[in-house]
Amino acid sequence: MKRAIALLLMAVVVLASGCIGNSVGLTEEKVLEALQSIETASYDQNFSMSMHFTDPEGNKTINFTMSGRVLGVFNNTAGLERGNMSITMHMMGMDVNMNWPYFVNNSSVYFMVDGKWYNVSPDDDFYSQAKGSLNVDYIRNLLRTKNVTIKKLSDGYSFRVNVTFWEFANATNQSGYLNELWSVDGERRVNVTTNTGWVEVHLTKDGMPTFIETHMDLIITIKNYSGETTDIHMTLHETVALSNINEPVEIKAPEGIENAGDFEEIFW
Repeated sequence: MKRAIALLLMAVVVLASGCIGNSVGLTEEKVLEALQSIETASYDQNFSMSMHFTDPEGNKTINFTMSGRVLGVFNNTAGLERGNMSITMHMMGMDVNMNWPYFVNNSSVYFMVDGKWYNVSPDDDFYSQAKGSLNVDYIRNLLRTKNVTIKKLSDGYSFRVNVTFWEFANATNQSGYLNELWSVDGERRVNVTTNTGWVEVHLTKDGMPTFIETHMDLIITIKNYSGETTDIHMTLHETVALSNINEPVEIKAPEGIENAGDFEEIFW
């Protein structure tokens, strides 16, 4: 679920450049054990973001939308992951489309752009977008920090919990990074208000996650150097479907990865 964080960061750049309740048949220990046992899986992530704000210079309303899909597989034992990310952005009558294969080798993340591989810095927003395996950590952290009640379904279990933006950031281990990014000389220049936020997770009878849905309605307030503020109204929505859990998967390093360039090169 770190992908929603990256969407939020990209939008800001555009403007400013647990425990489980009692339930029958499934306990906290069973779910955590199931999460711990996940070694391989396939994932299908779909995400969208829409925002609008008033340009303080021209008093004009700016609308921005983004949507995308990520298809990939991971092998936690080997520390490998591979997939393809497609993103469409629309703003002020312009469309930008990206379709990038990616490869992850432990802490190294690579994207292929125009036929060439690039190494992405851990400080880059796209770094976490390529690591779909982080969704498992996200669920684990929610269970350990939120009071969750699991409900029985006909084919498994589910839980739904309300979350604020900062609870989400903490669960995805992004709060420290965001606090540093959004502060200048020790002063926080970006504040986030959560109007609504929730996460729903579906589990098998054995506690394996099969579906994650996240929704957030936010107001992001940005303060400029003169002290004036601008509010961005943003809606984020994401679904993640996990399948083929612990099935055999072969992930090989793609050709040309050893000659990968610096990802920042593509923006200059």
